[in-house]
Amino acid sequence: MEQIQQVAFQTSHRIGLLLLSVALLVLILELVRRRRFKERYALLWLGAAAFGLVVGLFPGIIVWIARLFHVQFLTVFFGITFIFLLGLVLSFSMVISRLSEQNRELAQEVALLDRRLRALEKK
Repeated sequence: MEQIQQVAFQTSHRIGLLLLSVALLVLILELVRRRRFKERYALLWLGAAAFGLVVGLFPGIIVWIARLFHVQFLTVFFGITFIFLLGLVLSFSMVISRLSEQNRELAQEVALLDRRLRALEKK
């Protein structure tokens, strides 16, 4: 268990995580500011950046979670990563479903307008 604490508290890892989290945070905020990324889709990424900042500042959280569930440090890391990716896929699936429905409705509307236009042209 001491080895887990040593890995979790290495300064270079903390600095790297903090830098990556700040870079991700700045990137997401800039993309939202330039209107290249919608706010509702940015929330998951902002949450990931905030989590990285918290873990970078307080790395004992990962050790605490590992002890709580009686698992290794890397298992906690991969578990959190899996949950994040699962949330990302779920978010994209919801967007795709909504866009698919809108696409179907638009196709039906275009077909009705086309029919109406052909009827008017015949008159």
